[in-house]
Amino acid sequence: MRTKFAALALVASITAAAQIANPGFADSTTGVAIGKLHLSGYLDTYVGLGPRIAGSMPYMVSSARIGEVNVNLAALDLRYQTDRLRARIMPGWGTYMDANYAPGEPRVVEASAGFRLKTRREVWVDAGVLGSPFTNESAISKDHLMYTRSFSAEYVPYYLSGVKLSYLPNARWNWYAYLVNGWQQVRDQVRGPGLVLQSEFRPNANVLVNGNLFAGREQSTTGEVGMRAFADLYVVRQIGSRWRTTADAYVGRQQTPGGARWWAQANLIAERRLSAEWRASGRLEYLHDPHNVVVAYNRGYPGFRTAASSLGLAKHLDHGMLRLESRLFYSANDSYPTPGLGKVAPWGVASYTVWF
Repeated sequence: MRTKFAALALVASITAAAQIANPGFADSTTGVAIGKLHLSGYLDTYVGLGPRIAGSMPYMVSSARIGEVNVNLAALDLRYQTDRLRARIMPGWGTYMDANYAPGEPRVVEASAGFRLKTRREVWVDAGVLGSPFTNESAISKDHLMYTRSFSAEYVPYYLSGVKLSYLPNARWNWYAYLVNGWQQVRDQVRGPGLVLQSEFRPNANVLVNGNLFAGREQSTTGEVGMRAFADLYVVRQIGSRWRTTADAYVGRQQTPGGARWWAQANLIAERRLSAEWRASGRLEYLHDPHNVVVAYNRGYPGFRTAASSLGLAKHLDHGMLRLESRLFYSANDSYPTPGLGKVAPWGVASYTVWF
């Protein structure tokens, strides 16, 4: 009987490893195992290319500095797990952390402790600073088809603070429920919790479909407080041995004293494998926020409406990656408040990322 269970466990682990990983989470499979302890590290360096007067690319938090060599994110990932307990702490440093965390908040990509509710089922409860499930891009660039983050990732939570219930019944379905302090808030800034529901579906080893819902009282960039509802859906697909694609779309609605305000986004990314080491990728995207619910924008025009196209080239090394990426933004109005930018704004980034 024990041999049978061991064989089933081995088959399950092989199947799980062959599946597409969810790129919305910072879940690295690399590192060093020391008993029940697992340690991994990550270093993302970059140089931004663009008008030096800008200082940083407007409306971005990831790899946003221009005209200087800098560290986007350096992180150590320490995990501990037994049959019933688990813990994770992932401190981070770099320009991403500086731009994306409020003063006084702990500078951790994740920091959580959890326990297993059912000994024979994958039902877990975790509490602390948790990875956000929204959109197909996390803070870890090496897991994504493009180096820079799309508008979709920059304007949803990168992290959540609260409690997460996980139920993993089989290889095809995973379900999660979160009770959080709010929309990317370590400390609750608007009274009342937020609720997040997430579902992962893998019809086969080459496809992942992820859906997310958020509901809670939040404050818009203009200071108006009201009930916020948000729905996000993304798909990741491996096509043969050379192509991988992902697409994400979401829509949000916020109640304000002046009525309901909404915003939406969509993107499509494709990567082509050129050889064992080289990859080429491209992205098309559009963000529409006519009432400045999530984009802090005040240029005398009605709202933020911007499309972008990106092209990237990557060379894969042993636990490393060299990347070049160009990006062009097209706005319906003068969205970019920096001299030298305007309705059309170019941006280039070169990066070198290593991990263990």
